[in-house]
Amino acid sequence: MTKTVNQWLEYLESLHPSEIELGLDRIKGVGEQLNCLKPAPLVILVAGTNGKGTTSALLANLLMAQGMTAGVYSSPHIQRYNERVQINGEQISDNDLIRSFELVEQQRGDTGLTYFEFGTLAALVYFQSQPLDACVLEIGLGGRLDAVNIVDADISLVTSIGLDHQDWLGDTVEQIAFEKCGVARSGKYLVCGQPNPPDTAQQQTESLGGQWCARGRHFDIVEEHDELLLSFMTPEGQAEWNLPKASIPYHNVATAIQALSLLGRLPNRAIVADVVARTSVAGRLQQVTVPVTGGELKLTLDVAHNQQAAGYIAERLGPVNGAIIGMLEGKPVAELLHTLPDMPQYWLAGLDCWRGLSAAQLVEQAGELSAPVTQFDQVADALEQLLQQDNLAGQHWLVAGSFYTVEAALNYLQQQD
Repeated sequence: MTKTVNQWLEYLESLHPSEIELGLDRIKGVGEQLNCLKPAPLVILVAGTNGKGTTSALLANLLMAQGMTAGVYSSPHIQRYNERVQINGEQISDNDLIRSFELVEQQRGDTGLTYFEFGTLAALVYFQSQPLDACVLEIGLGGRLDAVNIVDADISLVTSIGLDHQDWLGDTVEQIAFEKCGVARSGKYLVCGQPNPPDTAQQQTESLGGQWCARGRHFDIVEEHDELLLSFMTPEGQAEWNLPKASIPYHNVATAIQALSLLGRLPNRAIVADVVARTSVAGRLQQVTVPVTGGELKLTLDVAHNQQAAGYIAERLGPVNGAIIGMLEGKPVAELLHTLPDMPQYWLAGLDCWRGLSAAQLVEQAGELSAPVTQFDQVADALEQLLQQDNLAGQHWLVAGSFYTVEAALNYLQQQD
């Protein structure tokens, strides 16, 4: 009997004793059997601590604006696994996803694969079967030893370099830069969007034969008044553009534009400006309004779970009336909370998932905060309590800390519709 998607996902979870096993030999061998290591004529790899999802979405949208058919593989998903595998913005169907899982299962033999490795091969084999012009593949964790790094890529991007996943990648930004720039390819460009990256970033890129292209040296972007001022490399020399401000991080805009310019796949300035203005990504400063007595409550949902991402929220968001925070174990709770915008109250909620912290654990790890703290068993409980309050019209709350936090919030809000 054919398994459903959920049954397949349960099966994938049971296949390997570890959620993560870094290393490429096992998955590359199966990928070679499936003939899916070059899943499209143009393959773009996107690594980085933060900004991978936004950069990948923008790259795909800019390719589609030229009439190209573009696939995107990203992770993790927020509400539905199918979000991870998309072509021209359309999620893979259940039937196609199941068929892809079946093909991987048939070829892997007795090779052990983790959940992420199995899903990565399923995405690649699906893209291989479709008439794609390009695919944008997001690295899951790190870069050098991540499952997605098995592909034959035409260019690689590292959106940012910051402390995250230290248990796997190392305790210093130098070590993390080495891992992330392990996606470089001989004779191909690696575009690094991190200002002043550690020396290990360029050293690792060049040790693999890659061509180094760095923000602040080869391209850059700054905000000035109501515009973004961008300079970047082209095959003909240096170019300078003015672009309108956008809701997505401007450094990701610059990194994507520089990559496509080096590939000779950059649309004209007017098309780029339009695409940048229209691009948004679920869970990245996602704005949700909820009707309340006398007006609307504004919620900003963000998957931010490290200090670098919290700093970006603080820079862009301005004052908020409060925050609902849920996080996973191993994440820098105190650092994130102290980097977020100052606020008059913190609502700390437990996450009911693997590695989810309880509210009590969050409080313990948060340290001394500058405003009162309220505990909730779950994110839904916090939202329910919030929506029962008076005088919500015009208030602005942040919901952040994890993909699971945003998922719980969206699920609760959709149930209220």
